[in-house]
Amino acid sequence: MNVVVAGKHALPQWLTMEEAVVHCTQGLGIWQWASNDQDSEPDVVMACCGDTPTLEILAAVSILREYLPELKIRVINVVDLMKLQSASEHPHGLNETDFDSLFTKDKHIIFGFHGYPSLVHRLTYRRPTEIFMFTATRKKERSPQPSICGCRTISTASIWYRTS
Repeated sequence: MNVVVAGKHALPQWLTMEEAVVHCTQGLGIWQWASNDQDSEPDVVMACCGDTPTLEILAAVSILREYLPELKIRVINVVDLMKLQSASEHPHGLNETDFDSLFTKDKHIIFGFHGYPSLVHRLTYRRPTEIFMFTATRKKERSPQPSICGCRTISTASIWYRTS
């Protein structure tokens, strides 16, 4: 089965065709042009998956740069969600070293994703590093309110903060 997913509106083209082929082949990557950590340890990781979440994360990065110019931000774009899973769990998954080199071991991750809140949790819950992940998602009207389960990944319809 072939599936084509296309929006109704023109969107910005962030990458050249050659860059897009490499990025999609890798499944995810740091967008250096949108990041300001310059290959150093970032203060926060802003990640996104999907066209609208990408726009939202890039807008948030723009605002953060304006008001907190000293904040080092790493922007990661994900096109293959299975990359978030461990390599031992899925053939597309990242090993722990590669995951940590992208997402860090101890920095906050803000992950823009318009999907089921539990999906990102399920893909990352076996990661050995202590990750605080916030997932901004859209909730369907009849879906139950997500709960905070005490795990490293917090997925909610609004942004919640876990302090312990």
